Amino acid sequence: MRSLPPLAVLTALALAGGAAAQSPTLMGTTWTLTKLTEAGNPVAPGSAAPRPALRLDGNTASGSTGCNTYRASYVARGGVLRFGPLATTRRACPDRLDGLEERFLNLMGRVTRFQLGGGALTLFAGSRDRLVFTAEQTSSPQQPEASVNLDGTWTLIGGTALRVVPGGVPSLTFAGDRVSGTGGCNRLTGSFQLEGKALTLGPLASTRMACSPEVNAQETAFLAFLGRPLTASRQAVTLTLTSADRQTLVFRRGGVQGGAGLIEGGVGVARSQTSGADGSYALAAVDGQPAPRTSRPITLTLEGGRIGGNDGCNSFGGGYRLEDGHLVLTGPLVSTRMACPNSAGEVNFPGVLRNRPTLTVTPEGLTLAAGGTRLEFNRVSATGKP
Repeated sequence: MRSLPPLAVLTALALAGGAAAQSPTLMGTTWTLTKLTEAGNPVAPGSAAPRPALRLDGNTASGSTGCNTYRASYVARGGVLRFGPLATTRRACPDRLDGLEERFLNLMGRVTRFQLGGGALTLFAGSRDRLVFTAEQTSSPQQPEASVNLDGTWTLIGGTALRVVPGGVPSLTFAGDRVSGTGGCNRLTGSFQLEGKALTLGPLASTRMACSPEVNAQETAFLAFLGRPLTASRQAVTLTLTSADRQTLVFRRGGVQGGAGLIEGGVGVARSQTSGADGSYALAAVDGQPAPRTSRPITLTLEGGRIGGNDGCNSFGGGYRLEDGHLVLTGPLVSTRMACPNSAGEVNFPGVLRNRPTLTVTPEGLTLAAGGTRLEFNRVSATGKP
Protein backbone atom coordinates (compact mmCIF):
# COMPACT_ATOMS: atom_id res chain seq x y z
CA MET A 1 0.00 0.00 0.00
CA ARG A 2 1.41 3.40 -1.01
CA SER A 3 1.82 5.73 1.97
CA LEU A 4 0.82 9.40 1.82
CA PRO A 5 3.46 12.10 2.21
CA PRO A 6 3.50 13.67 5.73
CA LEU A 7 2.22 16.99 4.40
CA ALA A 8 -0.78 15.31 2.78
CA VAL A 9 -1.55 13.46 6.02
CA LEU A 10 -1.45 16.70 8.04
CA THR A 11 -3.65 18.46 5.48
CA ALA A 12 -6.23 15.67 5.54
CA LEU A 13 -6.33 15.70 9.34
CA ALA A 14 -6.75 19.49 9.42
CA LEU A 15 -9.63 19.35 6.95
CA ALA A 16 -11.32 16.56 8.90
CA GLY A 17 -10.89 18.49 12.14
CA GLY A 18 -12.28 21.66 10.58
CA ALA A 19 -15.36 19.82 9.28
CA ALA A 20 -15.97 18.32 12.72
CA ALA A 21 -15.63 21.73 14.38
CA GLN A 22 -18.24 23.17 12.05
CA SER A 23 -20.82 20.43 12.72
CA PRO A 24 -23.84 21.82 14.61
CA THR A 25 -24.27 20.71 18.19
CA LEU A 26 -27.51 19.74 19.90
CA MET A 27 -27.34 22.72 22.28
CA GLY A 28 -26.68 26.29 21.22
CA THR A 29 -28.00 25.76 17.69
CA THR A 30 -31.24 27.07 16.22
CA TRP A 31 -32.97 24.14 14.50
CA THR A 32 -35.68 24.71 11.86
CA LEU A 33 -38.29 22.04 11.08
CA THR A 34 -38.07 20.63 7.55
CA LYS A 35 -40.51 17.72 7.82
CA LEU A 36 -42.38 15.55 10.28
CA THR A 37 -44.00 12.13 10.29
CA GLU A 38 -47.32 11.66 12.09
CA ALA A 39 -49.04 8.28 12.34
CA GLY A 40 -46.49 7.07 9.80
CA ASN A 41 -47.47 9.72 7.24
CA PRO A 42 -44.84 12.29 6.17
CA VAL A 43 -45.88 15.96 6.31
CA ALA A 44 -43.80 18.86 4.92
CA PRO A 45 -44.58 22.49 5.86
CA GLY A 46 -45.87 24.62 3.00
CA SER A 47 -43.31 26.83 1.31
CA ALA A 48 -45.13 30.01 2.44
CA ALA A 49 -45.62 28.93 6.06
CA PRO A 50 -43.16 30.08 8.75
CA ARG A 51 -41.31 26.99 9.96
CA PRO A 52 -41.42 25.82 13.57
CA ALA A 53 -38.06 26.10 15.29
CA LEU A 54 -36.28 24.70 18.34
CA ARG A 55 -33.32 25.86 20.42
CA LEU A 56 -31.82 24.11 23.45
CA ASP A 57 -29.83 26.22 25.90
CA GLY A 58 -28.87 25.18 29.42
CA ASN A 59 -31.89 23.26 30.66
CA THR A 60 -34.47 25.22 28.64
CA ALA A 61 -35.99 24.43 25.24
CA SER A 62 -37.62 27.31 23.40
CA GLY A 63 -38.70 28.34 19.93
CA SER A 64 -41.65 28.99 17.67
CA THR A 65 -44.50 26.89 16.33
CA GLY A 66 -44.57 29.14 13.26
CA CYS A 67 -47.12 31.39 14.99
CA ASN A 68 -46.88 31.04 18.78
CA THR A 69 -43.78 30.80 20.95
CA TYR A 70 -43.15 28.00 23.42
CA ARG A 71 -40.82 27.13 26.28
CA ALA A 72 -40.17 23.94 28.26
CA SER A 73 -37.59 22.20 30.38
CA TYR A 74 -35.79 19.21 28.90
CA VAL A 75 -33.45 16.36 29.77
CA ALA A 76 -30.90 15.00 27.28
CA ARG A 77 -28.61 12.09 28.11
CA GLY A 78 -26.95 9.87 25.56
CA GLY A 79 -29.55 9.50 22.83
CA VAL A 80 -32.47 10.12 25.22
CA LEU A 81 -34.37 13.42 25.02
CA ARG A 82 -37.54 14.29 26.91
CA PHE A 83 -39.37 17.62 27.20
CA GLY A 84 -41.33 18.88 30.18
CA PRO A 85 -44.80 20.45 29.70
CA LEU A 86 -44.74 22.96 26.83
CA ALA A 87 -45.85 26.48 27.81
CA THR A 88 -47.07 28.37 24.75
CA THR A 89 -48.61 31.70 23.88
CA ARG A 90 -52.21 31.59 22.63
CA ARG A 91 -52.35 33.82 19.60
CA ALA A 92 -54.88 32.92 16.91
CA CYS A 93 -52.98 31.62 13.90
CA PRO A 94 -53.90 31.80 10.20
CA ASP A 95 -55.80 28.71 8.98
CA ARG A 96 -52.82 27.59 6.92
CA LEU A 97 -50.72 27.32 10.11
CA ASP A 98 -53.13 25.85 12.67
CA GLY A 99 -52.84 22.25 11.45
CA LEU A 100 -49.04 22.32 11.41
CA GLU A 101 -48.85 23.92 14.86
CA GLU A 102 -51.10 21.24 16.38
CA ARG A 103 -49.08 18.41 14.81
CA PHE A 104 -45.80 19.97 15.91
CA LEU A 105 -46.81 20.46 19.54
CA ASN A 106 -48.39 16.99 19.73
CA LEU A 107 -45.21 15.29 18.53
CA MET A 108 -42.91 17.44 20.69
CA GLY A 109 -44.80 16.29 23.77
CA ARG A 110 -44.13 12.64 22.85
CA VAL A 111 -40.41 12.84 22.00
CA THR A 112 -38.27 10.18 23.72
CA ARG A 113 -34.94 10.20 21.86
CA PHE A 114 -32.88 12.04 19.27
CA GLN A 115 -30.32 11.47 16.54
CA LEU A 116 -27.79 14.07 15.40
CA GLY A 117 -25.77 13.90 12.21
CA GLY A 118 -25.16 15.39 8.80
CA GLY A 119 -26.33 18.85 9.89
CA ALA A 120 -29.75 17.43 10.83
CA LEU A 121 -31.50 16.74 14.13
CA THR A 122 -34.15 14.00 14.24
CA LEU A 123 -36.50 13.70 17.21
CA PHE A 124 -38.32 10.39 17.60
CA ALA A 125 -41.85 10.20 19.06
CA GLY A 126 -42.65 6.53 19.29
CA SER A 127 -41.67 3.93 16.69
CA ARG A 128 -42.99 5.68 13.56
CA ASP A 129 -43.34 9.39 14.25
CA ARG A 130 -40.50 11.89 14.07
CA LEU A 131 -39.55 15.51 13.58
CA VAL A 132 -36.60 16.41 11.35
CA PHE A 133 -34.78 19.74 11.76
CA THR A 134 -31.85 21.36 9.99
CA ALA A 135 -29.40 23.79 11.56
CA GLU A 136 -29.99 27.45 10.68
CA GLN A 137 -26.85 28.73 12.33
CA THR A 138 -23.96 27.31 14.30
CA SER A 139 -21.56 28.89 16.71
CA SER A 140 -18.08 27.86 17.80
CA PRO A 141 -17.74 27.19 21.55
CA GLN A 142 -14.10 28.27 21.26
CA GLN A 143 -15.02 31.68 19.84
CA PRO A 144 -18.25 32.91 21.47
CA GLU A 145 -19.82 35.85 19.70
CA ALA A 146 -20.20 39.08 21.65
CA SER A 147 -23.83 39.85 22.53
CA VAL A 148 -25.60 42.87 21.10
CA ASN A 149 -26.52 45.56 23.64
CA LEU A 150 -30.32 45.79 23.43
CA ASP A 151 -30.93 47.91 26.54
CA GLY A 152 -33.38 50.75 26.02
CA THR A 153 -36.48 51.50 23.98
CA TRP A 154 -36.60 50.82 20.24
CA THR A 155 -39.29 52.15 17.88
CA LEU A 156 -40.13 50.35 14.65
CA ILE A 157 -39.27 52.39 11.55
CA GLY A 158 -39.34 49.82 8.75
CA GLY A 159 -38.26 46.41 7.48
CA THR A 160 -39.58 43.78 5.09
CA ALA A 161 -41.71 41.76 7.53
CA LEU A 162 -44.62 44.25 7.76
CA ARG A 163 -45.79 47.73 6.81
CA VAL A 164 -45.80 50.28 9.62
CA VAL A 165 -49.28 51.78 10.11
CA PRO A 166 -49.24 55.53 10.92
CA GLY A 167 -50.62 56.16 14.39
CA GLY A 168 -49.98 52.59 15.54
CA VAL A 169 -46.22 52.26 15.82
CA PRO A 170 -44.80 49.15 17.56
CA SER A 171 -41.91 49.50 20.00
CA LEU A 172 -39.82 47.28 22.29
CA THR A 173 -38.04 48.04 25.56
CA PHE A 174 -35.29 45.71 26.79
CA ALA A 175 -34.15 45.76 30.42
CA GLY A 176 -32.26 42.94 32.12
CA ASP A 177 -33.84 39.73 30.83
CA ARG A 178 -37.29 41.29 30.34
CA VAL A 179 -38.89 42.84 27.28
CA SER A 180 -41.98 45.05 27.14
CA GLY A 181 -43.57 47.31 24.57
CA THR A 182 -46.51 47.56 22.23
CA GLY A 183 -47.64 46.05 18.96
CA GLY A 184 -49.12 49.41 18.03
CA CYS A 185 -52.20 49.05 20.22
CA ASN A 186 -51.84 46.41 22.93
CA ARG A 187 -49.12 46.27 25.55
CA LEU A 188 -46.87 43.22 25.61
CA THR A 189 -44.45 41.88 28.19
CA GLY A 190 -42.30 38.81 28.65
CA SER A 191 -38.74 37.50 28.86
CA PHE A 192 -36.01 37.15 26.28
CA GLN A 193 -32.73 35.30 25.80
CA LEU A 194 -29.76 36.68 23.88
CA GLU A 195 -26.70 34.58 23.11
CA GLY A 196 -24.30 36.38 20.84
CA LYS A 197 -26.68 37.68 18.17
CA ALA A 198 -29.26 34.87 18.58
CA LEU A 199 -32.42 36.35 20.12
CA THR A 200 -35.42 34.41 21.45
CA LEU A 201 -38.40 36.33 22.85
CA GLY A 202 -41.28 35.05 24.92
CA PRO A 203 -43.63 33.64 25.64
CA LEU A 204 -45.09 37.15 25.46
CA ALA A 205 -48.25 38.19 27.34
CA SER A 206 -50.43 40.83 25.70
CA THR A 207 -53.44 42.94 26.61
CA ARG A 208 -56.61 42.46 24.52
CA MET A 209 -57.81 45.87 23.41
CA ALA A 210 -59.75 46.14 20.16
CA CYS A 211 -58.16 48.50 17.65
CA SER A 212 -58.63 49.58 14.06
CA PRO A 213 -58.44 46.70 11.52
CA GLU A 214 -55.18 48.03 10.05
CA VAL A 215 -53.49 48.19 13.45
CA ASN A 216 -54.86 44.76 14.44
CA ALA A 217 -53.36 43.23 11.27
CA GLN A 218 -50.02 44.94 11.92
CA GLU A 219 -49.97 43.78 15.53
CA THR A 220 -50.71 40.16 14.54
CA ALA A 221 -47.83 40.19 12.04
CA PHE A 222 -45.52 41.89 14.58
CA LEU A 223 -46.17 39.31 17.31
CA ALA A 224 -45.83 36.41 14.87
CA PHE A 225 -42.44 37.76 13.76
CA LEU A 226 -41.24 38.12 17.37
CA GLY A 227 -42.21 34.49 17.96
CA ARG A 228 -39.52 33.26 15.56
CA PRO A 229 -35.84 32.68 16.36
CA LEU A 230 -34.18 35.96 15.40
CA THR A 231 -30.76 37.43 14.78
CA ALA A 232 -30.11 40.87 16.27
CA SER A 233 -27.65 43.35 14.79
CA ARG A 234 -27.04 46.93 15.82
CA GLN A 235 -25.44 49.96 14.21
CA ALA A 236 -25.33 53.04 16.46
CA VAL A 237 -29.01 53.95 17.07
CA THR A 238 -30.45 51.35 14.67
CA LEU A 239 -31.44 47.78 15.60
CA THR A 240 -32.31 45.15 12.96
CA LEU A 241 -34.03 41.86 13.79
CA THR A 242 -33.74 39.20 11.08
CA SER A 243 -35.64 35.89 10.87
CA ALA A 244 -34.37 32.63 9.38
CA ASP A 245 -36.16 33.42 6.08
CA ARG A 246 -34.32 36.80 5.93
CA GLN A 247 -37.37 38.93 6.78
CA THR A 248 -36.45 42.01 8.83
CA LEU A 249 -37.76 44.60 11.25
CA VAL A 250 -35.72 47.78 11.70
CA PHE A 251 -35.95 49.88 14.90
CA ARG A 252 -34.52 53.24 15.98
CA ARG A 253 -33.40 53.96 19.54
CA GLY A 254 -35.93 55.95 21.61
CA GLY A 255 -39.47 56.95 20.59
CA VAL A 256 -43.03 56.20 21.59
CA GLN A 257 -44.09 54.56 24.80
CA GLY A 258 -47.37 52.78 25.33
CA GLY A 259 -48.53 52.25 21.75
CA ALA A 260 -51.20 53.87 19.67
CA GLY A 261 -53.63 53.15 16.91
CA LEU A 262 -57.01 53.42 18.62
CA ILE A 263 -59.82 55.14 16.81
CA GLU A 264 -60.68 58.78 17.32
CA GLY A 265 -63.14 60.16 14.83
CA GLY A 266 -62.34 57.26 12.50
CA VAL A 267 -58.61 58.08 12.32
CA GLY A 268 -55.80 56.25 14.14
CA VAL A 269 -53.89 58.67 16.34
CA ALA A 270 -50.97 58.39 18.73
CA ARG A 271 -51.52 58.96 22.43
CA SER A 272 -49.24 60.54 25.01
CA GLN A 273 -51.70 61.36 27.82
CA THR A 274 -51.16 59.40 31.03
CA SER A 275 -52.84 59.42 34.41
CA GLY A 276 -52.58 57.91 37.87
CA ALA A 277 -55.38 55.55 36.82
CA ASP A 278 -53.18 53.76 34.28
CA GLY A 279 -53.28 50.00 34.82
CA SER A 280 -55.44 46.91 34.42
CA TYR A 281 -58.61 46.19 36.42
CA ALA A 282 -61.27 43.50 36.89
CA LEU A 283 -64.90 44.21 37.82
CA ALA A 284 -65.57 43.29 41.47
CA ALA A 285 -68.99 44.81 42.25
CA VAL A 286 -72.01 46.51 40.64
CA ASP A 287 -73.99 48.91 42.85
CA GLY A 288 -72.47 47.28 45.94
CA GLN A 289 -73.33 43.71 44.86
CA PRO A 290 -70.81 41.10 43.63
CA ALA A 291 -70.24 41.30 39.90
CA PRO A 292 -72.41 38.87 37.91
CA ARG A 293 -70.86 35.89 36.19
CA THR A 294 -70.26 36.49 32.49
CA SER A 295 -68.84 34.34 29.72
CA ARG A 296 -65.57 36.26 30.06
CA PRO A 297 -64.37 38.47 32.94
CA ILE A 298 -65.33 42.15 32.67
CA THR A 299 -62.04 44.01 32.52
CA LEU A 300 -60.71 47.53 32.00
CA THR A 301 -57.27 48.78 30.96
CA LEU A 302 -56.21 52.45 30.95
CA GLU A 303 -52.86 53.42 29.54
CA GLY A 304 -51.46 56.52 27.87
CA GLY A 305 -54.83 57.97 26.89
CA ARG A 306 -56.08 54.61 25.65
CA ILE A 307 -58.93 52.58 27.09
CA GLY A 308 -59.76 48.94 26.45
CA GLY A 309 -60.96 45.74 27.99
CA ASN A 310 -63.80 43.25 27.77
CA ASP A 311 -67.51 43.82 28.42
CA GLY A 312 -68.10 40.20 29.45
CA CYS A 313 -68.09 38.90 25.90
CA ASN A 314 -66.53 41.28 23.39
CA SER A 315 -63.23 43.15 23.54
CA PHE A 316 -63.28 46.91 22.99
CA GLY A 317 -60.85 49.80 22.66
CA GLY A 318 -60.80 53.55 22.19
CA GLY A 319 -59.29 56.82 23.30
CA TYR A 320 -60.10 58.83 26.43
CA ARG A 321 -59.14 61.88 28.45
CA LEU A 322 -59.73 62.99 32.04
CA GLU A 323 -61.87 66.09 32.46
CA ASP A 324 -62.71 67.44 35.95
CA GLY A 325 -62.78 63.97 37.49
CA HIS A 326 -64.76 62.46 34.61
CA LEU A 327 -63.61 59.87 32.09
CA VAL A 328 -64.47 61.21 28.64
CA LEU A 329 -64.23 59.10 25.49
CA THR A 330 -62.51 60.96 22.66
CA GLY A 331 -64.12 58.87 19.92
CA PRO A 332 -66.23 55.76 19.30
CA LEU A 333 -65.32 52.48 20.96
CA VAL A 334 -64.05 49.85 18.53
CA SER A 335 -65.41 46.42 19.49
CA THR A 336 -65.33 42.82 18.36
CA ARG A 337 -68.69 41.36 17.30
CA MET A 338 -68.99 37.96 18.92
CA ALA A 339 -72.45 36.54 19.58
CA CYS A 340 -72.92 36.78 23.34
CA PRO A 341 -75.11 34.89 25.84
CA ASN A 342 -77.80 36.93 27.56
CA SER A 343 -75.78 37.06 30.78
CA ALA A 344 -73.15 39.21 29.07
CA GLY A 345 -75.66 42.04 28.83
CA GLU A 346 -76.40 42.22 32.56
CA VAL A 347 -73.81 45.00 32.94
CA ASN A 348 -74.02 47.77 30.37
CA PHE A 349 -70.32 48.53 30.69
CA PRO A 350 -69.93 50.37 27.34
CA GLY A 351 -73.03 52.41 28.20
CA VAL A 352 -71.43 53.57 31.45
CA LEU A 353 -68.24 54.54 29.62
CA ARG A 354 -70.17 56.58 27.04
CA ASN A 355 -71.98 58.49 29.81
CA ARG A 356 -68.93 60.46 31.04
CA PRO A 357 -68.60 58.54 34.34
CA THR A 358 -66.89 59.98 37.37
CA LEU A 359 -63.58 58.26 38.02
CA THR A 360 -62.28 57.60 41.55
CA VAL A 361 -58.89 55.91 41.93
CA THR A 362 -57.59 54.14 45.06
CA PRO A 363 -54.47 52.00 45.63
CA GLU A 364 -56.70 48.90 45.42
CA GLY A 365 -58.60 49.84 42.25
CA LEU A 366 -61.03 52.36 40.81
CA THR A 367 -64.74 53.18 40.64
CA LEU A 368 -66.80 54.40 37.67
CA ALA A 369 -70.23 55.94 38.33
CA ALA A 370 -72.76 57.27 35.81
CA GLY A 371 -76.52 57.15 35.21
CA GLY A 372 -77.24 55.59 38.58
CA THR A 373 -74.78 52.71 38.03
CA ARG A 374 -71.65 52.26 40.13
CA LEU A 375 -68.94 49.86 38.94
CA GLU A 376 -66.11 48.93 41.32
CA PHE A 377 -62.91 47.42 39.89
CA ASN A 378 -59.94 45.73 41.58
CA ARG A 379 -56.47 46.44 40.25
CA VAL A 380 -54.74 43.41 38.69
CA SER A 381 -51.21 42.77 37.52
CA ALA A 382 -50.16 42.36 33.89
CA THR A 383 -50.56 38.58 34.34
CA GLY A 384 -54.19 39.01 35.40
CA LYS A 385 -53.63 38.40 39.13
CA PRO A 386 -54.82 40.83 41.86
